[in-house]
Amino acid sequence: MVDNGPESQSILRTAARWGIYPLSWIVALLMLSQAAAGVIEPRQAWLMTIAGLIVFYMVMERLIPYQRRWSMTWRSFLADLKYVVVGGATMSVVSTGLGLFAITISGQLSGPATDWPFWLQIPAIFLIFEGIQYTLHRAMHEANGKFGRFLWMSHVAHHLPDRVYIVMHAASHPINQFLLQAFVRIIPIWFMGYDPFVVAVFLTINGMHGIISHFNVDVRIGFLNYIFIGPELHRYHHSANRDEAKNYGNTLSVYDVLLGTFIYRPGVAPKELGVSTEEGLPPYRSYIEVFKLPFVTPKPATSVDAQPQSSAG
Repeated sequence: MVDNGPESQSILRTAARWGIYPLSWIVALLMLSQAAAGVIEPRQAWLMTIAGLIVFYMVMERLIPYQRRWSMTWRSFLADLKYVVVGGATMSVVSTGLGLFAITISGQLSGPATDWPFWLQIPAIFLIFEGIQYTLHRAMHEANGKFGRFLWMSHVAHHLPDRVYIVMHAASHPINQFLLQAFVRIIPIWFMGYDPFVVAVFLTINGMHGIISHFNVDVRIGFLNYIFIGPELHRYHHSANRDEAKNYGNTLSVYDVLLGTFIYRPGVAPKELGVSTEEGLPPYRSYIEVFKLPFVTPKPATSVDAQPQSSAG
């Protein structure tokens, strides 16, 4: 019989708090080492690492959620399902499909990075990606005018849920998927001409951080928050308070640190997640209305209360 009493819960929470992040790195590096040794293909290392971590993270969310108010429920899952189906199809084509293609053909492409040594290609692929991703992601939140509104309306589906957990990571508009996956992540890889193994390393570490940043378990990474984006930082990106909804990085936090958008409050959770009702946006569960947002002008809300939307209602 499994002991789920307070003492065992406390031990598990403590172990998870400081152990899950390094464990995730160990799993990723072990799989990549197998690819480097020729035991498995680089693309297999990427896919197997991400699939295994998703399953592990979801189990841990059920056992020791950081905030029960953010936990996935059947009602929130049914709302998520629409995004998972459509977003999953888009991600399969745009992210996974193009990612696999990028690993496969990168050895046949030449570009500025082709003749660079491994130790230079690795920081280059991350810093170039993060620079482009940070710029576009920040514009999605802060740009003005019609184009700024289009970017925000294409991105806002990911911010409508009033909770953060692994499955809602898939909540996204197809346009957002294309912009942040194909345009920002894959096309620069093709242009730069990186080594296939370098691409596999990037996709694995990038994917790991994209998932764990939405993890509803009290995972802490201490001083590494000044280098990497983990759940402590990304929860604030989902804050309903726009003044603290920063941290635009995906894998690295260095651009946030350098450019003044770094929000780090150790051990303190955001008060509310989601988007204020003042923005007049449809509820998260209304997928068709959310899908139309980039192409229509939302009606202003009548209430003056800046309460976050509920994804489970």
